[in-house]
Amino acid sequence: MIVIKTEELNYLIYTYFLEQGYSHSAFALINEVKIDKLLYRDDVKPGQLINLLEKALLFQQLQDHIQINQYYECKVPQLLIQKHVCQFTEKKQLAEKQERRDREIMIQNALMRSQEFVSRNGQTMDLNVELQQDIIQLQDEILLSDWNAQKNILAIYQLNCIKFIQNNQIIQIMPTVVGESFSRVKLMKFDRSSGNNMLIVYENGAAKVIDTTIQIIKMFNIKNASKLMDFHWNLNWPNVVALIFEKDVEIVDIYKCQTLKYLENVIHFEWRHFDHFIVMDLNYYINLMQIDIDKPQLQLKAELETTLIEFNKRKTLLASFSSTLNVIKIWTLQNDEYVFEITDDQKILQFCWCSSQNANYLITLTSQTLNIWDVEFGQIKSTYEIDFNVSKMVSMDLLNDTPQVVLIGEKVVLYDLINKKRRVFNCDTPNKVLRINDEEILFIFRSSYIVYKKN
Repeated sequence: MIVIKTEELNYLIYTYFLEQGYSHSAFALINEVKIDKLLYRDDVKPGQLINLLEKALLFQQLQDHIQINQYYECKVPQLLIQKHVCQFTEKKQLAEKQERRDREIMIQNALMRSQEFVSRNGQTMDLNVELQQDIIQLQDEILLSDWNAQKNILAIYQLNCIKFIQNNQIIQIMPTVVGESFSRVKLMKFDRSSGNNMLIVYENGAAKVIDTTIQIIKMFNIKNASKLMDFHWNLNWPNVVALIFEKDVEIVDIYKCQTLKYLENVIHFEWRHFDHFIVMDLNYYINLMQIDIDKPQLQLKAELETTLIEFNKRKTLLASFSSTLNVIKIWTLQNDEYVFEITDDQKILQFCWCSSQNANYLITLTSQTLNIWDVEFGQIKSTYEIDFNVSKMVSMDLLNDTPQVVLIGEKVVLYDLINKKRRVFNCDTPNKVLRINDEEILFIFRSSYIVYKKN
C-alpha cells in the first residue's frame, strides 16, 4: 500500500529548495507549513525528490509503451508535465478514438447511403473495355502464396523455395531448408501490422520468422504441428500470433517463445484489435475476450450449427452464419442481443462484408441471386441475377469505398455493386484473387499469375 504524507512531501520540497540554492523559498516554506520537527532527518538523501520523480517517469514510460508483454522503445523524452506524444501512443489513441466514433459514423453513413440506392433490382451493364494484362508464367506449381500490401511484395512457395516478387521481378529466393535438408512448407504469411516480417511454418513443426531480405530473425518449434490448421498475426503487434489447431488456439509471443493464452474447444478465432479477440466454442457461444483477462467481456449465443463468424472491416459489427437454419445474424457487440437477422427463400451459399471503410454492406450469394444488404436499414438494397454456377465469392478491398466482389466458377466476374456494372474476365479459374490497389487485380493460377490493370 502506498501512502503519501503531506509533511514528508513538504520536507522533500524543502530539501530540494536548499539543494538548488533557493534559501529564501526554503525559509518561507518552513514558516508556512511548520516542518521544524523534520529538519534533522537522516534518512533523506540528497536529490531524493528528483530520484523519486525519475522513478515515476520510468514507470509512466513503461506503462505507455508496453503492450502484450512487449516493450516498444521510444526515443521521445518523457517529461513531467508535457503530455508524452510519440508514434506508439498516437497509434493507441487513434484506435481508441476510432472505436468511440464508430457508432456516430455508422449512423451518418446510413443516412448518406439511403440516397444512393433507389431500386431493389440491380441491372448490371457489362464492361467490354480491354484491360492490360501482365501474364507471368512460372515453371513449377504454386503451392502457397501471400500478398504483402504494405511492401507490395508477392511471396510464392514452389518446390524447395519461396520466391519474393515485386513489380513482376523476383527480388529474393529463399530455399526451404531446415537443418541440412529441404522441408515442405505448411503455412506462410506476412505480418499484418507492418509487413516487415513473415512467419513460415514447416510440416515438421519448425518455424522461422524472416524479414523482407530473408534474414532469419527467430527460429522455434511448434508442438503438435500435424494438428495446426492455420495461424493469424495480431493486427497491431508484430510479435503476437494465434496458432489455430483443430480444436484449440494458442496465442504466443513468437520472439520470446512464450504462450500468452491457451484456449480449448474452439471452432473459430478472429482478432478484433490490439489484445481483443473473439472465439466460438463447441456449444456455439461467441466470447469477446482479452489476452490477459480470463473471463469473457461479452458472451453471445449463436445459432446451432453456426459455421462462420466474421467482422466487418472496422470490427464494429459481427455476422454469424448458420447454414443449417439458413440465417445470418448481425451483432453490434454492445450487448448480448443481435440487432438484425438475414434470411432468404433460397439457400444462402456464402456471405461476405463489403470491404470498405465507410460502408456496412453485407453480400449474400444464392444459386440464382447476389443480394446486397444495408444492415443498418435492415433491407436488401439491390439484387443481381446470377446466370452461372459459382464456387467462390471474394470481396475486394478498395481505397475508394466502392463495394465490389469477384464471383469464381464457370466464369470469373467482377461486380461493381454501386455503379451496377460487371466485368467478365477471359481466363481460367484462379486459385486466389487479390486486390492490389484500385487499379490492379491479381489472379493466381496453378503455375502462373496475371495482373489486370486499367488502361
